[in-house]
Amino acid sequence: MDRRSFLTGGNHTSQAAGSKRLAVAPSLAPYSGTWDRTTAAHLLRRTILAPTVQELQSAADSSMSAVVDQLLTPAKNLPGPPRFVNEWLNASILPWNFTGINPGVFYNELRRWWCGLMLNGGISLTERMTLFWHNHFATNEGAVQDGRFIYQHNQLLRQYSLGNFKELVRRVTIDKAMLDFLDGRYNKSDYRLQENYARELQELFTIGIADNNGNPNYTQQDVVEAARALTGWDWLGDHNAGVVCNALTGHDIKNKTVYGKTITGGIEGAPELAELLNIIFEKEETARYVIRKLYRFFVYTEAPLTPVTPISSEVEENIIAPLATQFRQSGWEISTVLRTLLSSQHFYDSEIIAAQIKSPVDHLVGTARALRTAIITGEPFDYLMQAIQIRATKLGMELFAAPGVQGWQFYRPWISTSTLPQRRADTDALLDGTAANIVDMLNPIFTGPIYRNGQAKLNVLAYAKQFASFADDPEQLAADIAQHLLAYPASQKTLGKFRDALLQGQPAYEWAGASEQVKETRLRALLKTVMRTPNYQLM
Repeated sequence: MDRRSFLTGGNHTSQAAGSKRLAVAPSLAPYSGTWDRTTAAHLLRRTILAPTVQELQSAADSSMSAVVDQLLTPAKNLPGPPRFVNEWLNASILPWNFTGINPGVFYNELRRWWCGLMLNGGISLTERMTLFWHNHFATNEGAVQDGRFIYQHNQLLRQYSLGNFKELVRRVTIDKAMLDFLDGRYNKSDYRLQENYARELQELFTIGIADNNGNPNYTQQDVVEAARALTGWDWLGDHNAGVVCNALTGHDIKNKTVYGKTITGGIEGAPELAELLNIIFEKEETARYVIRKLYRFFVYTEAPLTPVTPISSEVEENIIAPLATQFRQSGWEISTVLRTLLSSQHFYDSEIIAAQIKSPVDHLVGTARALRTAIITGEPFDYLMQAIQIRATKLGMELFAAPGVQGWQFYRPWISTSTLPQRRADTDALLDGTAANIVDMLNPIFTGPIYRNGQAKLNVLAYAKQFASFADDPEQLAADIAQHLLAYPASQKTLGKFRDALLQGQPAYEWAGASEQVKETRLRALLKTVMRTPNYQLM
């Protein structure tokens, strides 16, 4: 398998995603191999961005099933909306984009808040799955009229992140951010049929444009009829107004035919939405499409998430098909299929480990998370999250601003001749300290902006002190840090470079007596060296 040629310049043979040569045939049988730091780290890297030293040790000392149980437990008592967001959520007298209000302030605070949930969260899949659904049901801040809808949409994805997929699709369909983004609220009977959402509902959100053999899953007529079934969803009033659908709001009361099945028309639109989803979810390909996307996100892909490309027949037969059956039989419970996938023999295959490329959020939030020794709060949190969200944006991943309805592509598009040097510069900056500038707008109707300037800097000394080798064995310390941070192990030659970066030409026995200032300087040099390796781009 040529999983690292994107950095080494090797030739990459184009093939269907998942068509790599595996050590064994892919199997959903429960994993029965050794449970150790390597397998525990693999599971956590794919599910919580990057484990802290304590989280990794705790997971390695536990069992796979216990850790998977933790991951599939929804996170509770999460911090509420940030100050500015909360203020606007409770304001109904003016739209959020009232003249003079900079929308970037709103979204920057919202991005800091979400990155913080990923940073400070425990061992739970909640935020990783929220990120998956954020990409799956992509919206964009610039196309949605009220920024509070974006926040509410994000909370909806979080609420159902590990819940029922069919109910999530229903809720997203009538969610204000989505109705705004894909023009659903302008889809009216006898006025102008708006097909945008009806098309993406099938092409991107549920059944997919074609099956694994390239056969189309729906027709243009199915799009038109589905759009008719979805006419009339709208709201009147401010952002707190409820969404309704009936003949008075523009719902088409005539019968519709989707996939050859009749949806009986009526005055109310909710029963027709339910029937439309029943028809779509009766299709086996709906389950397969979603499972393929989950597989590519959590396990392996040699192609971007979107547009969806065929997956290898071996993976389709042994992984996708049985998981799709389980998905349907469970009543579309997301946690059920994730438990099977994350506990499977295939997930821990040696060729799967370190075979994904970190997204900018994985890379930056994961760096801060891996080095974290305690919950980060207050201004240090604000400055660190501001630095991270700005750098993620420069790397092509601005949260709440997906590049289109298909979301981000993931995998190889994250790495280029411009982004790779930028990734290295970003981790250098987080280690050395980088300026962070924040604009607060507290009650913007009555007060002007408040500017805060500070520094974002990771505490490398506190991080290194977690290792027993910190006291008097710098050579082992370099190896311990590399083992913690790298999904793909460093070669002996590379480990030698790590030791050299830490020792700075001094004898190893002098480490114990060195000042903390000297140790901190050398640790930053070591961590920069580790984070600049190709290995660090993988998870």
